Amino acid sequence: MKAPAPGRPQDLWERMRSLTDTGYIPISDEEVRLFQSHSGAAPGQTAVDIGTGTGEWACEIARLGLAVAGYDSDGAVIEWAREVHTEHTARLHFARHDFTAGAIPASLRPGSADIVSCRHSLHLMDVPRLMTDIRRWLRPDGVLHVTTSVSDVRAAGFPDAQVRALAQGWREHHQYTVDPHQQVIAVVLRGPGG
Repeated sequence: MKAPAPGRPQDLWERMRSLTDTGYIPISDEEVRLFQSHSGAAPGQTAVDIGTGTGEWACEIARLGLAVAGYDSDGAVIEWAREVHTEHTARLHFARHDFTAGAIPASLRPGSADIVSCRHSLHLMDVPRLMTDIRRWLRPDGVLHVTTSVSDVRAAGFPDAQVRALAQGWREHHQYTVDPHQQVIAVVLRGPGG
């Protein structure tokens, strides 16, 4: 992770470092490869990253050639992401938004996204509300890609039964293991109209 620009408050830098040192799950090349393979991500597509945090995952998606909007409810991490991830400015932007409380951003129009990604963030949201909104934003053959730990502790991920319930009402669905320890999975849901 890059250091902040000169003049950046040291407390924010320490906060961002603590996120990566304690709670952040690093992104491997294999995870990106699996995401591209299973989601069908291709240059020119449009993606939305919900719960983007410091923007690492959104940046990886942009490297694949997609236009990406990364959203997070924490203004400090959005500011951080904007400052650190400058290499893809033509197709990567970040905005603060709380999907559990706020009205939908105007940029998220019906049928405007090819892929919506929630990497270790969906379990922190109002899932029924957000799933309804995601179905609206996706194109007819669009994909919701959810990466999560399978856990009975809500703060850590989804219980297995809730992971299976995510697939209801989608035309296609499958899941795959992200890590070699089989503690992190990805759920791929395609065709929001069912």
